Amino acid sequence: MLKILHTADIHLGTRFSSLGSKATSQREQLRTTFKNIMTMAINEGVDIVLIAGDLFDSNQQPQRNIDLVVEQFNRLGQNNTPICLIPGTHDCLDFSSIYRKVDLEGQCPNVKVFTGEDITYQEYPHINLTVYGKPNLSNRSYISPLEGLRPSTSTRFHIAMAHGSAYIPGRIAEDDHVFKLDEIEASGMNYIALGHWHRMYACPGRLPAWYPGPPEWLPDQREMGSVLLVSLSDSAEVKVEPKRVGLRDYDEIVVEMSEIPEVATLKKKLLEGTSRNLIRRATLKGLCDIELIVDAEELESDLGEEFFHLKVIDESHPKLKEIPEVGFEERLIMAKFVNLMKEKIESSGEEEKDIAEAALQYGIALLEGKDIL
Repeated sequence: MLKILHTADIHLGTRFSSLGSKATSQREQLRTTFKNIMTMAINEGVDIVLIAGDLFDSNQQPQRNIDLVVEQFNRLGQNNTPICLIPGTHDCLDFSSIYRKVDLEGQCPNVKVFTGEDITYQEYPHINLTVYGKPNLSNRSYISPLEGLRPSTSTRFHIAMAHGSAYIPGRIAEDDHVFKLDEIEASGMNYIALGHWHRMYACPGRLPAWYPGPPEWLPDQREMGSVLLVSLSDSAEVKVEPKRVGLRDYDEIVVEMSEIPEVATLKKKLLEGTSRNLIRRATLKGLCDIELIVDAEELESDLGEEFFHLKVIDESHPKLKEIPEVGFEERLIMAKFVNLMKEKIESSGEEEKDIAEAALQYGIALLEGKDIL
């Protein structure tokens, strides 16, 4: 039995600018999660760790992140646990690559960084394994990272690493290090450890090829990732077990504003299922009562302490049909405002229409002397 820990897309050094004051905390959490991955590898007694690209978010890193990686890799070295990694798209092997500036192999004897322009391999005879890998030389490429992949040794197990996109017609850019599913099937590998997609995904087909997703939340992530514990038996059976190591949770909710009579009800809805480690993206949709004025930024400020981070996006519109065609005759300013704004809405494009509808909603509320949230 061969036991592997497969991870990718850790992205040490991510800025998290969208998190505002919480950015520093999440950068530190990435470092903690990386240490937790190494601890899991030790506790699980894995035979090898595979990092399938984007260990770093960029090739410019503070020294403390480099020191952290060296420290943690050497923890596994003390257990004689080898580590293989490939440069990905964010930390690609270009002229400024961090892997050219930092000699990880020299500082960590248990580490193999794949730096050849073509697929190369590293044998581990003590576990009867050969690992194959190829670095991404730039962040975009039309060349498949699996091109020409075939077994090259007589070891029992053959595993490849690749950082790129499985080809899906019409959905994947052709210069995104694309590989096709038939390349997986033709590779002759026992398992392919993938990176690049920010969600856990098993490629369809007979031969197991998996993306683990980032182990800790990143700004473009919609599903929580994990690390994968992969077991290969002597009979070539492969078992893949996802393991959660990250701290943050993420969800997206949609609030139908036609069902919200007042601000207090809206706040209660936004707070459902909250926790201090939850990153929530809440979208307000539908037609809301014309008297219910919502300020997304104030909602974020009022409720933000109940989450790790809350983002409110207001895509709702006032119920214009509730504005009478002739209802403000005795209030000339109100009547003129409503008629002018209706004309503006009817003649506007989609983007300008949204702004005009919001202006109508705010304007009526202000002219009637109502408070605006």
